[in-house]
Amino acid sequence: MTVYVFGLGHIGLPMACWIASSNIPVKGVDINQSAINNIKQGTVNIEEYRDGIHISEIAKNLISKNLLSVSTEFKRIDKAPSVFVISVGIANKEDGSQDVSPINSVLDTITPTLVDGDLLIFRTTLIPGTCNNLILPRLKSLAVSVSLAYCPETLMETRAFEELENNPMILAGMDDISFNKAKNFISSLTDAPIYKASNIRTAEMTKVIQNIDRDVNIALVNEISEATSLLDIDIYELQSLVNTHPRVNLLTPGPGVGGYCLPNAFEYLDKAIIDKEKCPLTLIRTARKLNIKRPEKIVEIIRNALTTEGKNIKESTIALIGLAMKDFCADCRFSPALDIASILIEAGIKIKAYDPMVPLNYNFQFDSLKECVKNADCLVITANQEGVISQLKQLHEDKKLPLLVIDTRNICPVFPGIKLYKL
Repeated sequence: MTVYVFGLGHIGLPMACWIASSNIPVKGVDINQSAINNIKQGTVNIEEYRDGIHISEIAKNLISKNLLSVSTEFKRIDKAPSVFVISVGIANKEDGSQDVSPINSVLDTITPTLVDGDLLIFRTTLIPGTCNNLILPRLKSLAVSVSLAYCPETLMETRAFEELENNPMILAGMDDISFNKAKNFISSLTDAPIYKASNIRTAEMTKVIQNIDRDVNIALVNEISEATSLLDIDIYELQSLVNTHPRVNLLTPGPGVGGYCLPNAFEYLDKAIIDKEKCPLTLIRTARKLNIKRPEKIVEIIRNALTTEGKNIKESTIALIGLAMKDFCADCRFSPALDIASILIEAGIKIKAYDPMVPLNYNFQFDSLKECVKNADCLVITANQEGVISQLKQLHEDKKLPLLVIDTRNICPVFPGIKLYKL
């Protein structure tokens, strides 16, 4: 059996390596030539490790064993029934609408080559109804009998291999044959529990709602943190006490919501709802708006803190620590830290930034924390990374830490002589 994996990004490449590590030949396809080159050269900028080995080395090792090959072009090697794992997702247009052309492109590529017994497993987040309305009709129009299953991924960056191995999986098939074939394939890779959804639309909805649940609850705690700041209540003490209730799980406030999954979840659900008058999604829509506005609130906190300390933000230099969309990752897609940076830059405020995990793609980035905080009036922690706290401690010992620190992640120790603001 050969497995073809389409999409070799943050999800697809770990998945391809994970499958190939079970001695199953994998053919990886991605239209991004640069991504293919990086995989072949061992320079992948994805922070994933398995048993301490970086994914670049894992992929190179699998390629050397002929268990993994990668290319921008798809070429079927034989007519034996195969498995097609598709991690290509829905793209977003500039106007905010959804673009399913990447999925159509994959289908255009593979459908002429499909044979009886092939299995397609979609492992990306989809608008509920995508499989039934877009994918299934194209498969049913073929002269061959193929199976379709949907199994949404639930992976956290930097923990992909661990979670591929251990996370429970939601699985649905277009029929019992499809479900059983997909279940048998996945079960050959992991002993993690598999939960059967009664239909594919429900499975699609499951992933969207998992993302929406976090999006809404992040908006909730961030709004609560705004209230507690006005009432002179420590939000972190409040969170700890509130969560003593066994049925309450108040999240930790932060600078906003980033990454690809959570910010797009509302749009996916909204797209699936045809009659918006009957179901306007008021709560979820409001939460999304609050999260979009959160970076502006953080800038307001920065401005107020500087004013309190007798400084004018227009004349200040702000050092942002952490550009990733969350702690301990390299992904800065839709990062609230970048939104904060943009707001400050547009206001004519000088900024500097440091993140040891994020490539130096911005002209305000520095490759050392020491240089980033040099001559800064205010340090703002927007994401934590390995080693950052120890570096801050050293800078304080060397008397090179700015006298004002704003910590949006609740990770900074109290340093003598340093004014520390938290959410």
